[in-house]
Amino acid sequence: MGKFFNIIKIHIKKIILAIIVIIIAVSIFLFPNWIEKQYKKIWGFYYVYKGDKAYKKMKYQKAVDFYNKALEYYPEHYKARCNLANLYVVYENYYEAAETYDIALKYKPDYISCRMDYGIILSEQLADYDKAVQEYGKILESKPFLLYIPFIYNNLKSVKANRGLAYYNMGIAYRNKSIYMGENSIAYIQYLKKAKESYDNAKKILPNDYDTIYNSALTNQLLGNVKESGLGYCKAIELKPYNFEAHYNYALLLRSLNFNQEALSELEKAGMLADNGKNIEQLQYIYAVIGDVKKNLVNAGEIEFLKNHIEESATDKSELAYRDGKVILKEDSDKLLTKKLKYCPKKKYFEEL
Repeated sequence: MGKFFNIIKIHIKKIILAIIVIIIAVSIFLFPNWIEKQYKKIWGFYYVYKGDKAYKKMKYQKAVDFYNKALEYYPEHYKARCNLANLYVVYENYYEAAETYDIALKYKPDYISCRMDYGIILSEQLADYDKAVQEYGKILESKPFLLYIPFIYNNLKSVKANRGLAYYNMGIAYRNKSIYMGENSIAYIQYLKKAKESYDNAKKILPNDYDTIYNSALTNQLLGNVKESGLGYCKAIELKPYNFEAHYNYALLLRSLNFNQEALSELEKAGMLADNGKNIEQLQYIYAVIGDVKKNLVNAGEIEFLKNHIEESATDKSELAYRDGKVILKEDSDKLLTKKLKYCPKKKYFEEL
């Protein structure tokens, strides 16, 4: 018996190798499709790795080629397929991108970020608003696995944020659909109301998100909800005082309520912030509206206010300077400028409505 074990010890490596060869041979004979699939999967992962590497280096065409090669071997690789769709978006090939997102989601229906990107392309590039809303709805209906391990892993915030973004993007889709339906139609109002509802839901989850607050205010303005619109713009201005859009639209709201002095103040803020060489058309439009507001002030007999305002504006401009492409006040007054921009005239009026 001892002699037998000695022989085994001497030839152990050869015996193990022989067993492995036999197992492989039997597996190939009994499961040829499975072996072939694993072989292809290995090559698929290899080309995905190459594609990811090229993507990170912004060598987009190489990445496209590698991902396509990977999917020939391993069509089920949903991440590679979604990355490929993202690259089609870079090349503005939106139809191909949409089709690729759709296929990726067939393999992985709960791939939330991919579904979000799909919805955005459907809404903002292909004007397929109904389909986009369906995709956002699927995100809201999904029930991802929640896990919180202190100091190690926590996906609670990201899942919550995705729900907020789904509602926000749904609001964008509904508002775009309303414009498509025409301003004088009943459908226009119906879709605006759906947009408002979506933004309201988004605000519950993302109460301090500028884009959500601003677009909610704009939708309320279009619906004629003066109080919600005014308070929404004020909050947006407080969150991001250096964004000219909120100042501009708030000015339009103030002008519609005949608060021309306050409207002029907000329009000048918007003009100053848009005056960076990148928003020339917006700037021209802002100053055209400023001219209109000044006419309203003249017609209302507020000449004295205009004279004083012109003098104050000249003083303010002499204090302005640019630093790193940003408007500042000369006397170390970033804080002063921020305070001026954050000030929301007539806020109390909207609070008391």
